Amino acid sequence: MEALKELLPELNFDEEIKENPELEKYIKKECNEAELTFTDPMKLEEAPKLNSDFRNYVLLCGLPIVDEGKKEKLLKVIINVLKKKGFEAIDEENITILLKEDTGKSYGTAFIKCDDETDAKLVQALLHGFALGKANKIQASTFDEFDRLLSVNDEYVPPRFADLTDLYSYAMDPQNDQFLIREENEIKVKMNRIPNRTDKETNTVNFHEELVGPNADIQIISKKNAFWSPQGRYLVIFKENMVQLYGGSVFELVREIVHAGVSNCTISPCERYIMTFTKEKNAGQGNYMFWRIDTGEMLRSFSFDDYTPENSPHDIFKFSFDGNYVAKMITDHIAVYELPDMQLLEDMNIGKRVSIRIEHINDFKWSPAKNMICYWFRNPEDESNPPKVGFIHIPTREVWSEREIINGVDLITKWSTDGSKLITINKLKRKKQFFNTVSVFDVNSKGIPAEMISINTNILNVSWTSATDRIAILANREKKIQEKWADKSQIASTIVFEVKQRDGVLKSERLGTTKEHITNDIEWAENGNIFIASDIKNANPSYQGKFYVYYIRNVVTKEEVKAKGGKGKKGKGKAGKTKFVDKTELVIDLVDEIEDLKADTINWDPTGRFFSTSYIPAIKSMIRAQTTPKFTIYNAKGDEIYRYSVPKLQQFAWRPRPIRNWSEKVEKEFQKEYNSKLKKELKAESDEKGVIEMIKVTKEKTKEKFMEVFAPFMQRYKDTKKERLALCPDDDSDEEEEFERSV
Repeated sequence: MEALKELLPELNFDEEIKENPELEKYIKKECNEAELTFTDPMKLEEAPKLNSDFRNYVLLCGLPIVDEGKKEKLLKVIINVLKKKGFEAIDEENITILLKEDTGKSYGTAFIKCDDETDAKLVQALLHGFALGKANKIQASTFDEFDRLLSVNDEYVPPRFADLTDLYSYAMDPQNDQFLIREENEIKVKMNRIPNRTDKETNTVNFHEELVGPNADIQIISKKNAFWSPQGRYLVIFKENMVQLYGGSVFELVREIVHAGVSNCTISPCERYIMTFTKEKNAGQGNYMFWRIDTGEMLRSFSFDDYTPENSPHDIFKFSFDGNYVAKMITDHIAVYELPDMQLLEDMNIGKRVSIRIEHINDFKWSPAKNMICYWFRNPEDESNPPKVGFIHIPTREVWSEREIINGVDLITKWSTDGSKLITINKLKRKKQFFNTVSVFDVNSKGIPAEMISINTNILNVSWTSATDRIAILANREKKIQEKWADKSQIASTIVFEVKQRDGVLKSERLGTTKEHITNDIEWAENGNIFIASDIKNANPSYQGKFYVYYIRNVVTKEEVKAKGGKGKKGKGKAGKTKFVDKTELVIDLVDEIEDLKADTINWDPTGRFFSTSYIPAIKSMIRAQTTPKFTIYNAKGDEIYRYSVPKLQQFAWRPRPIRNWSEKVEKEFQKEYNSKLKKELKAESDEKGVIEMIKVTKEKTKEKFMEVFAPFMQRYKDTKKERLALCPDDDSDEEEEFERSV
């Protein structure tokens, strides 16, 4: 009966039993029998189900306290804030503001009902931290996050990746680099460890240790390819309707960005901002959305419009090197926005925020080292007007230089990695014949001078290395230059030039030409002395996968130089003495030829000590592929180090290292200081060796002096042998061993 009362608290027969005590036994008997067959009404299938899932709700705190008269005004303020940030799917019916019964005023809180969990997370990100005047700052939270905060321990436990040191922990190891691979839905991060002498002897070290994956403590799942941020601080993972950023020494979740239908993203070079992109038309959300990584705050969103049509790519927005600006190209204009405000750059001459007008602009690129934009433009309807390459400084909008490419019809621009040079590959046309040239612009010099290199054959590719100011031009043997740029492998050789300032003038010097191979791509190592010519875009994929490793080295030879003869005493000529002078020449040597069947990608690691080749076919062609997807790691000489082949391999990528943020002048000062300290250490080490050597010499001299003093006594001992034997007739031996035996 007690169990029945718990389910039905209103069940009470006290008054009936009081009037008629005989009913008590009967009531207890009936209740006990009813307990055996009674079922809780709330557990029946037809019972009403209470909704306990509040994941689509957002809780707002820190709102102004209002009464019934100002409640509607506050609702409109919240809706207008969301609309300004690009979210229009909330109306007054979705927002609840409760009032106190005794005072008729609000609690300073509100509840927002969204369509789903994704919208709730987006609304939370848009409203959190928004200031409504000086006194009120909105604190927004989803209900899941609110429950998590309630369960947080009162004692503060600092996060394991709270500082930049932990986010840059991978860069603290200068010897070993990391790379990621994706096998179906599993993301793996492995270490490319360099073995030392002890490791080779013990053979106990895992040289390709798994840091993320099934064999590690951390597991990350993704149905799409992951990628590293520009400096390698974050591992970017795509999930349904969101982007996740992992980082730190233990690859923990650092930031989660919610964007419905997100398919791609771009992180600024400074790694402070991220732009997410979707092709879908989402109610209340834009196609391009900008966020702060440290706080998760949404800065601004852009939707497809007349200037940005629906077929626009995800990378139409381009960040400056320091993340202070982002720009996009529209018809006859470049729109530059300031970060983090995301407002158009102001023109100080007119006092308005307007785009930069450049008629007939074709393309633009930010400098990798300064806030400067390189652009080129040409009127396609006027063939007599050649294309121009221009350089404009931001934020002053000052045009530093504009140079004509005479007789030009098309061009391709490439920046050097350090931003000191800009290379343009030019297609010229004279009298119905086409010509190729390569222009190198010295951006750091006054007036931005240029050096032009003429190539009499078709150019397949051009690659620049900032480490040694060298440019490699891949050109075929055909004299007839085609109208379009070549995009497939051909029989070609690599011509190497060195472009430097000589006597204040930018000049190019031809270093040499390689052998001819079927190639179409060139990749320089970080040190600028090794490059690889490869065949990765062959018209017939069955034949691609050949790599040629070239090394540029200094060869010192002795050159005979005869000095000019003078006049003797009698006025006759006197022959000069012959001298031999060291002559240094640069030689391009073929170090190794590698054949990796069907490999279609080559990448150097950030240090230039290793490179990788990989064959990863598209998902549709994996079923038909006869070769298993794979990647192979080689050292700079071309020796195979590690090969990995699995049927479900879909991605391989090296982890970048932080960008060098010091100037060439600072590096030279550091190198000078390093060399000075190194000389001191070597001198101290040499002095220490000299002291040890001096001690050895002193010991030898002391020994020699001792032997000189002791020698007469030894001779006297030998001369008195007969007398000693006469005194000791039983012992006729002077040998020490015999003496020891007798004793």
